[in-house]
Amino acid sequence: MKQQSQFGSHWNRKILLSLSILLGAAAGYSAFVAQPAYAAGTQQSAAVYKQFQTYVQQSSTLAKARSYLINHIDEAGLWYATQMTLQLENAQKAELPKYTKKLYPEAVRQAIDAAVRKNGLTYTSLLNNIKDPKIRTVLIEGRDKGYRIRTSEGMYYPVMNYESYKAFKPHIKTDIGTYIDMMAAESNKPSLKEGSIIISWNELLARTLAMEDFVNRYPLSDRLEAVKLALWSKKVNLFIGSGNTPAYDYMEEGAPVIINSELRQAYEAAILTGNGDSELLSALEELLALLDRNNNEFTPDVQKFINTYLDPN
Repeated sequence: MKQQSQFGSHWNRKILLSLSILLGAAAGYSAFVAQPAYAAGTQQSAAVYKQFQTYVQQSSTLAKARSYLINHIDEAGLWYATQMTLQLENAQKAELPKYTKKLYPEAVRQAIDAAVRKNGLTYTSLLNNIKDPKIRTVLIEGRDKGYRIRTSEGMYYPVMNYESYKAFKPHIKTDIGTYIDMMAAESNKPSLKEGSIIISWNELLARTLAMEDFVNRYPLSDRLEAVKLALWSKKVNLFIGSGNTPAYDYMEEGAPVIINSELRQAYEAAILTGNGDSELLSALEELLALLDRNNNEFTPDVQKFINTYLDPN
């Protein structure tokens, strides 16, 4: 971040003094006071950033890094606050595979199972019901490092808790605040579970359009590539579906494979209410026209269109 000049030279001070006399004593006083105040603010922001670095660089102090950022982000200034938020996310993601293994042992799984049956899958309920000190230590670690616990096919695993990042939004750049909102929607209510799309087609389309808008609106964002990757995955779900929720299926054995009626309705509703600048909505319009000509069947022409759209190279 480019820092404002401190007007340290003799001649700059002399010029400012002359200007202050011309503009009036009050204005002159303000000019001189503002510079040290700015310098102090910059030094404080840099000090917060420097202290954060001592925590975020090591796995053993990741929880401390998160706690420090929560308590001091309002002292950091826009640039430093944004950088620290991104660094915390990077560190949490890097630590995730290592922490995941701590939830794999059978004793941990069984303890969580028993606690979930009583009060549900939250850290509060788990810690209220699990007394084993080693398992409690594992759970407290996950909570303090900023993970949520999810379950799938009888297993428990941690995911990023982007909802907690929303507390940082007033202090960081707009594009990263928007990114946090999109990621929080996904971490709060995942699109997929066990091979099935578990949100409505309308919600899936809304999330995909939000990602497309982000890519168009913030081409220089630090999270552009991450959103592009998530956007492509969402498009695959919108045009093809998932293993257990196909976009095209047959009603009975031997019948034509046709588009899911609710998915088609979601396409139509999004086109009616959407932004005319959306490349995704334009593609959906073309696809609907093609489906109209083919009685909603998944023909080779439809397959070719989808393949070309998802992989234009």
